[in-house]
Amino acid sequence: MQKLVQLLATIVLSGLLLACYVPGRGYAESQFDLVLDSRLPKFFDPTGRISPAGYKVRVEYYSSAADESPSVRVIIRDPLGRTVFDKQDKCWWHPKSPQPGQGKDPTYPQYTVVSFDGVVDIFEQRAAEPIEHLSDDPDLWSSLK
Repeated sequence: MQKLVQLLATIVLSGLLLACYVPGRGYAESQFDLVLDSRLPKFFDPTGRISPAGYKVRVEYYSSAADESPSVRVIIRDPLGRTVFDKQDKCWWHPKSPQPGQGKDPTYPQYTVVSFDGVVDIFEQRAAEPIEHLSDDPDLWSSLK
């Protein structure tokens, strides 16, 4: 009976892990809505000429194998709801951000650097909620150089 329970538990846990895996992307970790207070992400609008009004941005983070770095997928929809950007590329913790994990409760704000085709931007999570913001803090930007 105990072996049957162990087998069932293994099957259930395996199923849960597989449910989080997205082929070609990795294991889904988290999803956020990106608030567009004053601009669009630099990798989408490097000149800052497009008004962010009406745009919606979804941010998805993925982890892969232990030896690979995490990745981020950003989906941008224009005011008409059309997908105008949908890419997955690199991300990493900003050097001035508290490093999550390590057995401690998370502290905020947390900063993630995202890069698409070599153009970076900084995302800021201000609280334990599924919302991120674009950061224009000069101190954060100067520490990336």
